[in-house]
Amino acid sequence: MADLVQLTIACKGQDTTYKVRKGLGLQAICAAHETPIEFDCREADCGICAVTVLSGAEHLNPPTRAEADFLKAMHAKADERLACQCRVFGDVAVRVEDWD
Repeated sequence: MADLVQLTIACKGQDTTYKVRKGLGLQAICAAHETPIEFDCREADCGICAVTVLSGAEHLNPPTRAEADFLKAMHAKADERLACQCRVFGDVAVRVEDWD
């Protein structure tokens, strides 16, 4: 049986926790579950999937070169990541901005 980890997504004052297989990408997790994380380009070009990492940043893969370049160009904060580039290797909590 695959190792399971917890992904918690905070949005609009509500936290939802998913038990997911260790090593999955956030894109795959969001495709399998209804989440508030939106995706468009899926290649670190648009930033629509930006999330703030609340805890467990050490359990995400390091930023790809494309992600690091995009985040730098956007003057992103140190705790911001692009969900399309992230793989989850341990318990992680992220926040999705409420733009409504």
